[in-house]
Amino acid sequence: MLFRKLTKWDDPAKTPALLFVVQIIEEMLFEFSLDTYKASVMHTGLLCQEARATIADVEAGNIKSPNIAHVAAELAANLEKDPVALSLAPLPASAFMSALKNPKTPTKELETVLELLAVQFSPNRYRQRNEDLLLQAVEAGAPYAHLRRLARTYVTTLTALGFSTRYLQEQTQDFFHYGSGRITGAESLRSYFKLFPSEQTEYIVVFRADRIFDHVVPALSGLKIAVSKDVPKELDLTQLPPSFTPSDDVLFATVQKVSAADPYSARDSAERLLNLTATLLTLFHHRERPDWAHECVVYATKTKVHLAVSEPINSMQKCADLQQSVASKRLQEFASSFSLEADSFSKFLRSAELHALAVRSNADENQILNLWIALESLVPSESKSDDISNIEHIIRCLLPFLNFGYVERLVNNLVKDLLQWNSEFTRSLFKAIPGRKFTDKVVRLVALPDFSAPRRRLEDSFKDFHLLRDRFDYFKQMLSTSSSVAAALDAHSQRLEWQIRRIYRTRNIIVHSGITPRYTKPLIEHTHDYLDTVLSLLVRLASKPKTIDSVGQGFKYVELRYRQYYEKLSEKGVVFDTDNIDTLVFCR
Repeated sequence: MLFRKLTKWDDPAKTPALLFVVQIIEEMLFEFSLDTYKASVMHTGLLCQEARATIADVEAGNIKSPNIAHVAAELAANLEKDPVALSLAPLPASAFMSALKNPKTPTKELETVLELLAVQFSPNRYRQRNEDLLLQAVEAGAPYAHLRRLARTYVTTLTALGFSTRYLQEQTQDFFHYGSGRITGAESLRSYFKLFPSEQTEYIVVFRADRIFDHVVPALSGLKIAVSKDVPKELDLTQLPPSFTPSDDVLFATVQKVSAADPYSARDSAERLLNLTATLLTLFHHRERPDWAHECVVYATKTKVHLAVSEPINSMQKCADLQQSVASKRLQEFASSFSLEADSFSKFLRSAELHALAVRSNADENQILNLWIALESLVPSESKSDDISNIEHIIRCLLPFLNFGYVERLVNNLVKDLLQWNSEFTRSLFKAIPGRKFTDKVVRLVALPDFSAPRRRLEDSFKDFHLLRDRFDYFKQMLSTSSSVAAALDAHSQRLEWQIRRIYRTRNIIVHSGITPRYTKPLIEHTHDYLDTVLSLLVRLASKPKTIDSVGQGFKYVELRYRQYYEKLSEKGVVFDTDNIDTLVFCR
């Protein structure tokens, strides 16, 4: 979360709703935001499409029939809370709930309901209504919660239409902060919406290619890839990077007529073709794999604009990472104290190796398959009962791990946001609040009445940083009672279950149909985060002071510990105080 100067804004104090929307959109588009704060993979309209596709995949034998009921239930839960979908639905949401929520609804009946909804929730209709409602909400100064929901669905809508988050981020920052023009008020949103046209643009994408491509030129014609010592004649050499100057030592692989929403999406589409070429070549030639430079040139044929586009951030790298020195220290501690029984150590090591394979790969399919296998292989099969499915067992085992440190992770992120906003003021404020760590101090500041005065001072300091104010208000609500913390964990569990099922379906679709869903990249980020969470906690439990000797013991310990933690939160009459708040909030 970053506050940007408002030099382009005529009077930001009069447009707090617009400023909040801009700030939350920027956070959603930041590559390294917590998954919790990024835009959702799905909204109601997309879930409707997914439910129909799930039925088709079941009928094709790619996945099993219980998947239909689960995705329909997720659709029902989203429809009830989605202002865009509710305004587009031809009948009240309650009219559709019996069909969507009942797992025994005949497939044909459910399919008819989904078709009826799909007509109303078409991508263009959904986008137009989303824009209308967002503009109305900003003009009316609607509550943050309503603005947040509309902003989230809007970013989800744009990414589903093919816009890359990188392009959306650049356009948002340029429009509201760095480019020409002024931000006069809510009406500026109309111009912002026009930055993202529904029609796709035609591009030419050029890569500097390996010499090995010279030997496969005849085979590339069917894939719309041209290999030459010269760049296409449409390109202006004076507009290209020096590395794209033609010479006898350089080859260029050109993909013509790439239809995409933006230059970065065009690069992705073109590179998928090059990857396909490289993959096919390895069927016949194993020693060398065709390669190409990371930077390419993307040329818009209509506007004649040239853009040098670097390699996008790999989905596996969009995570919290340690500095090299800290990582080295952690490795030393791990090597000196970590120990498991032989079978469990082999299982742990195999999972770590699959994680490493995913890190080294650039292919979405390899990444998500390796990550899923690494995650699934850690889950102890000996504790599975015969009356539940494999995916049910995996979800039951993973949820305690993924909820174990969830609240502390959110609080730690809030600490970072406060320090980034005003480090000197925040540190000064923390001095008067007891606690071993900044996270301990923050929960006392937020939750305990003893610190109401410094809490008001902090809130007064937020000024035009409406996103930080909203985030702080959320923590005030969540930490108001122990039952509110339990409710936040319940909501997180539900979202996790939906997402784990979606990852599992995606894995099966890729394996059994060869199709890679458009939302695979964000699922890679989520799966990677889940795996890292499980591995990190197992390392902690199997290191000094040692708690477990096997992976199975680790899962059982976390299950029991989390159950104890959740039951304590759910007790009636529990009140936070200085003595119990660390244990109750942080599962310590």
